[in-house]
Amino acid sequence: MAALAGLVLLCSVLPNGAQAQNAKLTANPDSGAIPVFTDKYPQSEFCADPDQAAPCSVAPVDVPEFDASFIYRFLAYEAQRPFDRFSWQSFVAVTSSDPTGNGLARWETYPTRRDLFSEVAMPNPACRDGLPDGALLLASHVQSSGDILVDQAGNFILYETRINPVAANYIRQNGLDHESGRLEFANAGQPVDFPMGHGPNTRVSNTGSFAKGVIKTASASDSADAVVADAAVDARKNSVMGAQLLKFAWRILPDGLSGDRYFTRAARIALDGDVTLDGKPACLDVTVGLVGMHLVERVTSGNGDRWIWSSFEHVGTVPLAANARRPNSIITDTPFADGCLAPDPVGLQTPTDGFLFYGGRTGAGGQANQSIQADLRWDDHAPYARTASGGTVVPPDIVRCWRLFSGTAEANFVWQTKLEGTVWANYMLLGTQWIGNPGGAPFGVGEVPRFLTNSALESFIQHHSDATCLGCHVNAVTDAGQTANFTFLLDPAR
Repeated sequence: MAALAGLVLLCSVLPNGAQAQNAKLTANPDSGAIPVFTDKYPQSEFCADPDQAAPCSVAPVDVPEFDASFIYRFLAYEAQRPFDRFSWQSFVAVTSSDPTGNGLARWETYPTRRDLFSEVAMPNPACRDGLPDGALLLASHVQSSGDILVDQAGNFILYETRINPVAANYIRQNGLDHESGRLEFANAGQPVDFPMGHGPNTRVSNTGSFAKGVIKTASASDSADAVVADAAVDARKNSVMGAQLLKFAWRILPDGLSGDRYFTRAARIALDGDVTLDGKPACLDVTVGLVGMHLVERVTSGNGDRWIWSSFEHVGTVPLAANARRPNSIITDTPFADGCLAPDPVGLQTPTDGFLFYGGRTGAGGQANQSIQADLRWDDHAPYARTASGGTVVPPDIVRCWRLFSGTAEANFVWQTKLEGTVWANYMLLGTQWIGNPGGAPFGVGEVPRFLTNSALESFIQHHSDATCLGCHVNAVTDAGQTANFTFLLDPAR
């Protein structure tokens, strides 16, 4: 993807009706020409309000093209495009300035997991005192797998979860924000059922059994603008926003590194003494840059009632694995029997300031994505990651195991070009996952694409047979043992 990122930064704004392009994702992605696709992206593609011709703050609420009449087991261009459009529109909308004019991004007004659940304690609560306006308060450096990621600068990657007002209100109104309330809710036999987004064009499928789905395509008499406009009108007329959950990955920006390629924020890191090198609680004031995001939203149409999962990442994080698989290459029980392998350094296109999570210490063909087997501690100055004895940490080499779908890479090219001149041109969509079939081996729970991971958020489990966002979250239960509607939020101690 380094080649794609470099290309995007050199391109001018995509003209009206221009044909889309994407990096050639072959066995050697750095050697091929850049093909031109025959499809076109009308200006109304870029905003959920079709009257606007540029990326905007209007959030989409559904994918109304999806209809209950077909089963998808593999990625297909026409099927995936509306979902990738939904992802990019949602990403731009949630990162846009909050309409209240407070200088914050929209997501910054959402409560965090710690705000919502009293059981999730804030380490070193004194760090709240005197927190500068607009600064983030971060406290987690452990991935959902229990692993810890250290970047090539020797600093921990930090994580936080945000919940939009629709989801937060549902949790509070049903007493799901405390343990006794979740137990009472489960004992009453009520299902956890987060609100779904919908608009006047939403197509509601039958409940109680699996709904097949097909993407509506244009007829010969339809213009591309008319098709997109028909789909996008939901977001501005009688639309209802669904529950939305976000998980962020942040890097600490080292002194001397320009942050102009990242979305940055001032942050304070709250640490208890059990994770610091000297055993004392600490509050560290730093600047952080966004490196990864999961954006998950519940919608009504077709099989999307099981949520749509969008995953974004900074373009400079990792290289592609030497044995990376295409997203439709899934007919196997062991997609990565030998793990994900380090690429050959010859011909590898490296970002100017190097890959964030890859240093090339692993020889070509060696097994990458190896977790750190050491007791790690926070120092009070950079590099912050230390061994228990105070030594510096050798960062792991992380690679991307799954290639981007060609249609998703195309969408990235178009959107990054449209966002040229902003930091958001330096971010890419890894994939949009949705439910397209009833599941069963080898199709998981029916998710399309079958596998989806983020190198900043699931660095060390990309090669696992269960490395799938929706496939993992289908197993979520509350701490009362109740099925939790695809989120682990309702088991706060997990």
